[in-house]
Amino acid sequence: MQHFTQEHANMPVVDARGERLGRVAGVEDGEARLEPETGVESRMDAAASAEADALAIDPEQVVEVTDDYVRVELGDEE
Repeated sequence: MQHFTQEHANMPVVDARGERLGRVAGVEDGEARLEPETGVESRMDAAASAEADALAIDPEQVVEVTDDYVRVELGDEE
């Protein structure tokens, strides 16, 4: 399980192919929020936030976190 900190804020979020999905809009209580690029909502199985136009990043979706990006695995990728 990935624990996020404020250091992850504004980091790009990419899929398994390296395609940019958006950026980490912020971190609250260890949960990262994704500010998605257009159309990403339909590809991610994530809950929409009532407070902002952001999606929760499910810790089980996180494959890798580097100094440059957060890589997530989406269910529809091969």
